[in-house]
Amino acid sequence: MKIRPLIATVAVAMLALAACGDGEETAPAENGEAPAENGEAPEATGLLAELQEAGSITVGVANEVPFGYVGDDGEVTGIAPDVAREVLSRLGIEEMDAQVVEFGELIGGLQAGNFDMITAGMYITPDRANQIYFSDPDYCIPESLAVEEGNPHGITDYQSLVDNPDVTVAVASGTVEVDYLDDAGVPDEQIQEYGDIDGMYRALEAGEVDVVTGTAATVETQVAAREGMEAVEAFFPVDADGNEYFPCGGHGFDDEDFRDAFNEVLNELREDGTTMEIITAYDDFSEADVELANSLTLEDFLE
Repeated sequence: MKIRPLIATVAVAMLALAACGDGEETAPAENGEAPAENGEAPEATGLLAELQEAGSITVGVANEVPFGYVGDDGEVTGIAPDVAREVLSRLGIEEMDAQVVEFGELIGGLQAGNFDMITAGMYITPDRANQIYFSDPDYCIPESLAVEEGNPHGITDYQSLVDNPDVTVAVASGTVEVDYLDDAGVPDEQIQEYGDIDGMYRALEAGEVDVVTGTAATVETQVAAREGMEAVEAFFPVDADGNEYFPCGGHGFDDEDFRDAFNEVLNELREDGTTMEIITAYDDFSEADVELANSLTLEDFLE
């Protein structure tokens, strides 16, 4: 997604919002319905009604720290599950179970009914939005690269991979980083795809690859937990025309009505600062990451 032209508009909109005094009426949700009242679950039908009756939901994650993963205590956690848990509790769904799959299998697993929603911090892209229903975004974050400590190849961004033809890069299958590498012109022979996050970093530790690509949050978390590697300074990738991408994540659904109900509550939480509090509790995310997401809706990501 390319939203650089939106930044000026966003800045103006944020200033206008800041100028508004207290007591302004809350804007209606994207689908035109009024937001839910202070945590009261809206009247539901279909899948949402079934989940409310059961009081539980199964979510899909890819065990990617800090986006969505199962902790040592067996509980699903991360920025996406934490935000989703707050939204779902206000919809009358208190229990969350996780189905862990490879990232590239999340959309297929959702469509197959293996879980009820995706809470993996999945970036919103036009291609993905043609396959599933997304919520509005709740975070935006740049990219980074993990390299051997000391960065012997002088890697700084995707272009530096093109400039170093002997360097190999690991990327997780099904992620937007696959497209970023392609847009940057990195040759296929320099790219090695992996089905899981840990596998890429084990390959870097073993000297099987020279670089690992991913979100800045994932790269910095993985590097901090391992020896002999470091993260390059975070950056926003660019397409073949030199336009920056701004990666922003949301929650994925196969049921539109469920998405709409979830989105109403999510927007309440974006407006009252709850998502800011939840997401910035993780050191990898800043207030700016959340503020940018809060100024955008799903429509900004569609072609």
